[in-house]
Amino acid sequence: MDRIVILMATYQGEKYLGEQLDSIVAQDYPDWELIVRDDGSTDRTIEILKAYREQYPGQITVCRNKENLGGTKNFLTLLKEGAALGREREKEGVQTYFMFSDQDDFWYKDKLRRTLLRMKQVEARYGAQVPALVFTDARVVDGGRKELSSSFFALQRFHLHRRTLSHLLMENMVIGCTSMMNAALANLVEEVPKHARYHDWWMALLAAATGHTSYLPKATLDYRQHGDNVVGAQDFAAYVKQRACALSGLKESLAANFCQAEEFYQIYREKIPLDAAVRIKDFLHLKERRVFARRVMALRGGYLKSGLLRNVGLFLIL
Repeated sequence: MDRIVILMATYQGEKYLGEQLDSIVAQDYPDWELIVRDDGSTDRTIEILKAYREQYPGQITVCRNKENLGGTKNFLTLLKEGAALGREREKEGVQTYFMFSDQDDFWYKDKLRRTLLRMKQVEARYGAQVPALVFTDARVVDGGRKELSSSFFALQRFHLHRRTLSHLLMENMVIGCTSMMNAALANLVEEVPKHARYHDWWMALLAAATGHTSYLPKATLDYRQHGDNVVGAQDFAAYVKQRACALSGLKESLAANFCQAEEFYQIYREKIPLDAAVRIKDFLHLKERRVFARRVMALRGGYLKSGLLRNVGLFLIL
């Protein structure tokens, strides 16, 4: 049976952690293991994790960072280490897949099975040796799991058919806690980047540049929104209002996109197809063009966001 390694980064997560762990151990796909890396929690997070580790020996591993890494580096460190573990198991004939888990969501009991089924369909089409990432929808809920939206992507109004590398260089649309990566993709993470904006965004770029992404239009978890979230799922109207009032923030965000793309190119330029390398270089060359030429190049190259309003905002600062 295929092995699914679940990678969870924790920090001050005592409030919802137990409920999330309960949803993981209740999965109807039995061959899973959970590797948790805590980022310096001072609440009861470690106590809760140790209790579950004792209850499920051999399935749950807990370790602690010597210094605070932040969510993105913590997750990518977990994936790098998990990939090394997967390579050892592959020698024994075990195929390993990897999933990210937040500390405060609630997984539906068929999440592992459904996502793996879609991954197997992708691999049957393109081959298991081709890097692949599968992600799903999520139901957005409040702290008490009261529904805010039945669909994260309906709430955000992302154009999911535009999962090209060009588009992903400008905008992320993958929810890390819904995603699954095959070994071919995970094995590409040989170093932890310094300028990745988010772990899911980095892996979406890597999948788009080297292989394939696939979207499963079904919610597989409750994506909890509360005051302690590192990254939330505000509704589209709130997003527009916030962006309209924060032009400087938009410029900083665009600069961070370029910084991320530059590091991605430096790490993977010799490992990605030529057309992907050209796409990234053209994206980086936007910074060197005059305003009109930059906007024309963005349009022609597909370096855009989802929807008219987002792109109006983009072109105001581009």
